[in-house]
Amino acid sequence: FPLTVGSISGRVTRRCARTNGKVENGSMNQRNGNRSLLRCGVLIDGSGAPAQEDAAVLVEDGKIAAIEPWHEQRFYEQNALETHDFSTQTVLPGLMDAHVHLCLKTEAESSALAEAGDPVEIVAWGLASAIAALRSGVTTVVDVGSSLGLASRVASLIDRGYAVGPKVFAAGLVITTTAGHGAEFGRLADSGAELVRAVRSAVADGADLIKIMVTGGAIDPSTNRRRSQYSEEELRLAIDDTHRLGKRVVGHANATEGIARAVRAGIDIVAHCNWLASEPGKIEVDYETVAQMVRQGTWIDLNIEGATRDLAATDGLVQSWPVEVPEPANRWELLAPLRGEGVPLYLTSDAFGPAVGSFTETLCQARATWQLDVEELIPLASGEPARALGMEAVRGLLAPGRVADFVVVEGDLRSHPDALLNPIAVFRNGEEAVAHGRLQPPDAAVGVGSAAAAQRSLLASVFEVLS
Repeated sequence: FPLTVGSISGRVTRRCARTNGKVENGSMNQRNGNRSLLRCGVLIDGSGAPAQEDAAVLVEDGKIAAIEPWHEQRFYEQNALETHDFSTQTVLPGLMDAHVHLCLKTEAESSALAEAGDPVEIVAWGLASAIAALRSGVTTVVDVGSSLGLASRVASLIDRGYAVGPKVFAAGLVITTTAGHGAEFGRLADSGAELVRAVRSAVADGADLIKIMVTGGAIDPSTNRRRSQYSEEELRLAIDDTHRLGKRVVGHANATEGIARAVRAGIDIVAHCNWLASEPGKIEVDYETVAQMVRQGTWIDLNIEGATRDLAATDGLVQSWPVEVPEPANRWELLAPLRGEGVPLYLTSDAFGPAVGSFTETLCQARATWQLDVEELIPLASGEPARALGMEAVRGLLAPGRVADFVVVEGDLRSHPDALLNPIAVFRNGEEAVAHGRLQPPDAAVGVGSAAAAQRSLLASVFEVLS
């Protein structure tokens, strides 16, 4: 949909199209199909490569067509283009939060929400959560467990243009045991055969990936987070069948026993990866399993809040830690050395409901606490989760062929990292979805023909008030 004139302090030039060296008024959709050009003062592409300065990005039909140095680009000579001038700002990939629960409330309220079973309320809550994510600069989320599996309905409403939000990939119902972690909003499976059936049912219901509760969890006191809920053979049956169906598996795993079984069974992603020993008060890293994770390319999904908690107070004391490495005080310090050995890792929020909108805040806190520069931080919430989930050819990076999802922040993010907290623009599929926190109306809300312009103006005013 069209950009709002002057929506970004005059730096988005909706009408700037050049023809034969002149600047003329015009609409991108009317004059150039779906083509536009961005001038980026600083471009961070999400790959971990050094930032580019004064770069030109050509967008065609919602995807990145080319990236070149601004002074070398010849895009203007090809055709008149709508131009977005971000020459004093930083452009980075739309962020990916690959572990969220859009349709759950707080830990204390989740059971009540699931038991109430009101699909309208659950979907409405999920849509509010999606808006919070998009406004913060998150353009892709991976929902790994929702009440009644309704995150997939949230995804559908956004994809069809009835609502605004990030691209949503959804696991639907988590798979767990009777009396297991997340049983109140999950699909129960107590044997290998039931696990396979649960996987097939999830895929038949449209799941984009599979989420298995490998161990108990902290929010369910009746479960045992220090022990595995499934045997290695049971997990292998489920994982093999998931791979046969072309999907990936994320496993919630707090306990070393469960992590080891899941890795041997071929799991793709280990969420949390606490390395809890079976004995209370102890943490025990299994280095044989670590070596296998490196060989297999098994990923760690690390939620930031959990990674900052004091280990001794929450999980216990680390056993058999290498003498030459300082003993870890938190889970980041526990897992960062494993990352250095070759275990790939990405950062997530594990947020419930609209709290997903605080992901950028936790990223900034992580950067400061763990002394990461932004060129290392941004890939951990864009390019790396995209790789883990097999999406790197489509999203997560600013590179030719990828979806044109951008976040624009004021100034040079490398020297002003807290600018990430206040994006001035968020683009989805090459089009402005949020400007200074103000939402554009969803596609389906806008009519066609002579009434469309007036209708869009009215809706824009409504959304400005709501934002």
